[in-house]
Amino acid sequence: MSADPASAPDDTDGLDLDGEGGPRPVIGDVVVVVDIGGTKMAVGLMTLQGELLDRDQVPVDHRLSADALFNSLHTVVNSQMARARDHHRMRPIAVGVGCAGPISLHAETVSPINIHVWRDYPLRERLVGATSLPVYADLDAKALALAEGWLGGAQGKESFLAMVVGTGIGGGIVLNGQLLNGAEGNAGHVGHIIVEANGRRCPCGSKGCLEAEASGAAIEAITGRPPSEPTYEIMQRTGKLVGRAAASVCNLLDLDLVVVGGSVALGFGATFFNSAQEALDEHSKIAYARGARITPVRLGDRGPLVGAGAVAIRGLHRARREARAKK
Repeated sequence: MSADPASAPDDTDGLDLDGEGGPRPVIGDVVVVVDIGGTKMAVGLMTLQGELLDRDQVPVDHRLSADALFNSLHTVVNSQMARARDHHRMRPIAVGVGCAGPISLHAETVSPINIHVWRDYPLRERLVGATSLPVYADLDAKALALAEGWLGGAQGKESFLAMVVGTGIGGGIVLNGQLLNGAEGNAGHVGHIIVEANGRRCPCGSKGCLEAEASGAAIEAITGRPPSEPTYEIMQRTGKLVGRAAASVCNLLDLDLVVVGGSVALGFGATFFNSAQEALDEHSKIAYARGARITPVRLGDRGPLVGAGAVAIRGLHRARREARAKK
């Protein structure tokens, strides 16, 4: 798969699964897709064309130990793999994961800010052992960027920002057709842009981060109510702060499109997006960023799992290219 998210799933014919001329995908092949956030872990099945066939989820129980939490994920993964074979008559060929960050390079370990028991947790290795499949993982918002560039609201765009505004806040940046990685794989983590000087303390240790002011966890801490029960003022304020952060990225990187998903953003709806656009307009005055748009993700709540699938397909393509290079 090209790093260009718009071409992520193309050219899958003849893909070597094990990198050494292994079985080739047929119409009955699927990837197991996993999205890990601060409140839930979702698992599903996706075809190589991006069709989501099945899905299930389990809440993140913060009382569990690191391995016990993984075991709850493993149970759902096993269930979906069984459904692939027994119900859909399809064959799982890889696992794709989008996970809240930070992560280490190549997502060998994960340390989601809102999952305290997972610090440098070897999630990829554990999933390989549990499934006996190749596992490919990336940040959840970077996975979303792949999905939206492939099948969603950023199709045909060479440069854009994707954001997840849910329990936490993350981002993925596509610049000149390339999904940015950074030194450790965490490029685009917009949740730690400062939006309020001397604001609330963030779990990262700083103050005034977007995540500390506008995430679902922050909203609940500020209001004493779950983000599913927002006031009009909270929806406006959250949109304003997200728009302010988006403007900083658009000004910095010469972007004109921001696509936003996540339970908070999509749940707040038009009030959130109107407020975000107003703030983006207010703070994007430089000529090249003027007129930048902020819109909901087109894939809706399917985006995170489709993104995880795009991560898997990208990984399979890279494995094939590496195998060819060795011949």
